[in-house]
Amino acid sequence: MKRLLSIVLVIVMVAVLGACSSGKGKGGSSEGSIEAVGSKYAEGLMLPQLENTEVSWLLSAGYDEHKELDSETSPDDLYQSWKVWEETYGTKVDVQVVAWDSFTSYLSTAAASGDMPDIVYGGTTWFPSWPAKGLVQPLDDYIDFSDDMWNKEIMEQLMWDGKNYVAYAQQPENFYICYNKTKFELAGETTPLEHWNAGTWNWTQFVKTALNMTDKANNEYGYTGWNLGFSKCIYPIVDIADDGTLKSNLTSSNVKRWFTEVYNLYHSGAARTDNDKGNYLTTFPAGKDAMIHVSPEEYIKMQKMLKITGGDEFEVAPSPVFDPNGDTVSKTTTNIYGYSISAQAANPKGAAALIELYYKMKNNIEDSFGELGQFGSYLSEEEKAAIKTANETVPELNFILGFGNAQALFNTQCGDIIYSANREGSVSSLFDSFNTVLEAELNEFSGAIGK
Repeated sequence: MKRLLSIVLVIVMVAVLGACSSGKGKGGSSEGSIEAVGSKYAEGLMLPQLENTEVSWLLSAGYDEHKELDSETSPDDLYQSWKVWEETYGTKVDVQVVAWDSFTSYLSTAAASGDMPDIVYGGTTWFPSWPAKGLVQPLDDYIDFSDDMWNKEIMEQLMWDGKNYVAYAQQPENFYICYNKTKFELAGETTPLEHWNAGTWNWTQFVKTALNMTDKANNEYGYTGWNLGFSKCIYPIVDIADDGTLKSNLTSSNVKRWFTEVYNLYHSGAARTDNDKGNYLTTFPAGKDAMIHVSPEEYIKMQKMLKITGGDEFEVAPSPVFDPNGDTVSKTTTNIYGYSISAQAANPKGAAALIELYYKMKNNIEDSFGELGQFGSYLSEEEKAAIKTANETVPELNFILGFGNAQALFNTQCGDIIYSANREGSVSSLFDSFNTVLEAELNEFSGAIGK
């Protein structure tokens, strides 16, 4: 009997490890002893025995909203994970809803009252503010980060005081150039993907293409979107040393050149400057402009809408190689929305188990769609090859949103000139002056945490 049991256990472990070997996040081995149920995407996953299975999760959308988003053809990874948790343990996840912009104030108030949710977001929008202010706690005692599921290249950039505060186990949500293929064909213009395949898709060509695709008389521009803003610089504006010391890179040659070229693009008249530039679900799909930066999630939403409304044909290509700084690979900004455990979580062990379950479920769902997940299901083989190559470059995360009022001050002192079509100025001079303001913000932040 013991021999039979041993054979069965070996078979189970081989099956689980085999699932893990196909790529990041298939699940890996588990020390848990409860078989996960409730979703086909949980097949083969094991959950740990827990004394407490009540877990609260802070988000900007509630349980029922995510349930409504879930469908057979487009599973909602959060709802699928919650459903497995509930059906496996018999306990429903307590999803607490707070407006996106109110997360920090809500957590600060909750910390003062001693009533914090267990799981909260973690990523560039809130780093290093949350760990530095003690709103979240280190994860290393609760999660085994030796598992190859975890994206260590990203998580290492989100460490504070040598510890992991953010769990992240997916491909970063990089930004790519989405373009109106129909408009390009009508104009007889070489597309970004054609340039990429020819090795000519760099910033210099991007600006030429944007100018060629601009028709200001008809309010149509070559480029639109928010992704060239202050927090979207492809080079880190702030460095964080291992000891938490903060250093401004604003006056470095890379950062100055990046914003100088952005300034030149907007002053060439090829980029939209009005408030329509963020409407990737309305103005852009309707054929207004030629190119925009989008994340995979945004592209999926747009394509789903286009299936209903019809209209022009769109494609994606990697962000252009920034040749003014001598770069030879496509660099991009990225959305990083990982998860953390609050400093006063009532059930940190349960929170850790649910975070791990979520990422295993998320990656199993993505893998079910094939290469590049749900995003890949909307791409041609040619687009997939280009995106896969671009994804090999690990993005350098920008944390400028996590330091005081730096972005708001930048918008007031620099943004009105850089993102204008007619207000003149020198980026170098602007940054030399604004750097004093930024360093004051960094010093104030450091002083507030005793650095």
